[in-house]
Amino acid sequence: MAQPLTLARRDDARGAQPFLAGSPKNLSDQAYERLLDMILSGELPAGTILQERKLADALNISRTPTREALNRLESEGLVTRQFGRLLAVRELTVHEFIEVLNVRKLLEVEAAGLAAGNVPKDRAIAVRKAVEKLMNSDKPTVAQHWTVDDMVHGMVAEASGNRMLASLVRDLRRRTHMFDMRRIPSRFKASCKEHLALIEAIQSGSAAAARKAAAAHIEHVKLSIIDKLKTL
Repeated sequence: MAQPLTLARRDDARGAQPFLAGSPKNLSDQAYERLLDMILSGELPAGTILQERKLADALNISRTPTREALNRLESEGLVTRQFGRLLAVRELTVHEFIEVLNVRKLLEVEAAGLAAGNVPKDRAIAVRKAVEKLMNSDKPTVAQHWTVDDMVHGMVAEASGNRMLASLVRDLRRRTHMFDMRRIPSRFKASCKEHLALIEAIQSGSAAAARKAAAAHIEHVKLSIIDKLKTL
């Protein structure tokens, strides 16, 4: 059943920023990024009716860039039309999630191999300390979890030396973002340990070890998501 749109203006814990002044295209891009994050994080769940006027008001921008952002999301299959004209968030299938995770595995394993031995020592140490601090936290928040997660995967992707690869990794990670520690709490400690193993492999300079650690991590993420999806 379609759900009504309930959306408040916000600067969430992950650091959402106010819209920047600029051309309609610039605002359209920003609206697209904000709405995409809301859809992929589950803040706008499947079935939510997306009303252009209400979205524009909530995002504090005009209807034109909002409309352009919605058209882009529709062209990418993330929103669909109901009853001919109403736009709603489309439910992503298990098959689509598995496809994304399989592509993530291919790309992130390659990125890890390229990054082996190329991460500055102080950067690797800083990221490792962040992972250890998170793992030892009594009540880590979702925002803290994703900040550290982004640090690890971002470090590897950037150290690959391939900007296109890093961009693709970042985009695909967002598409599985809704499966955070709230939805799969059992993955929290295991994920931290896998991140530490990945960092160690990257620092070792062994491309084979880095690829193996990255492959194991993504495979475990995939299996956990599959198990979770079976219960939904």
